[in-house]
Amino acid sequence: MSEASGEEELTYRGGGGDTTAVLYRPADTSVPVPFVIDIHGGAWNSGDRYSGQRYARTLMAAGIAVLAIDFRCGPDHQHPSAVVDIRASVRFARENLSALGIETSCFGLVGSSSGGHLALLAGLQPDLPEHGGTREASAAVDFVIGLWPVSNPLARYQYVMSRQSDDVAYFQPVRLAQSHRAYYRDQTQMQQASIQRILAEDEYQYLPPVLVVQPERDQNVPVFMSQTLVGAYQMAGGDVTYRLFPGMHHGFGQADIPEADDCADAMVSFIQRFG
Repeated sequence: MSEASGEEELTYRGGGGDTTAVLYRPADTSVPVPFVIDIHGGAWNSGDRYSGQRYARTLMAAGIAVLAIDFRCGPDHQHPSAVVDIRASVRFARENLSALGIETSCFGLVGSSSGGHLALLAGLQPDLPEHGGTREASAAVDFVIGLWPVSNPLARYQYVMSRQSDDVAYFQPVRLAQSHRAYYRDQTQMQQASIQRILAEDEYQYLPPVLVVQPERDQNVPVFMSQTLVGAYQMAGGDVTYRLFPGMHHGFGQADIPEADDCADAMVSFIQRFG
């Protein structure tokens, strides 16, 4: 692996076999830098390691290393395959920092949409044996960023099922409902994966600081869902920062607009709190 700055394609052994990723290495790695794993969205069924390229490049320019990963998705794979792969990626990165040409000052996760849910799930429960975890090689992280996260899969499924005739720009409830059913075995499994439920029932192993970014006009992940997440995190005693972006739709942080720059700047500021 090269130690030059810039973008580099990687293949490594993940939770279910070979995994592909892009490493965004900042120019100056002579000092420890923050290291972030980026988890793409796509309703647990689509998307890839390039989905967050716009903000990953901003983070890299700010001196933050980013590993944007692929992972197993539906319909070919079901829960918890994706989160097993994410935890394996955390352990891979921790164990191979020297080979990657990086020394880290802190370690975190960032995910968008369904990837935001997966990032939160991996951050709160990094070492569950049934999800491929082991405390001997912990996948715990210092912080999590959830960009418009689908934090409660069951609530979102019920929400889109109630709006099956509402297909409009930025919102396709029929497709979203199909994606839920493709990745989750049933509604009980959706509920088990709810971040709000995990917080309310004290089933978390760690409670890392969290940044939640919410677009005001998001129909895929309505404001109420992120508000209940923030409330549940606060009630559990966690450190949570909430940023609402007025007038924005789902996924705006990946678009070529000034508000996406503001979103990336908020991510950088949050990450710099830790290293």
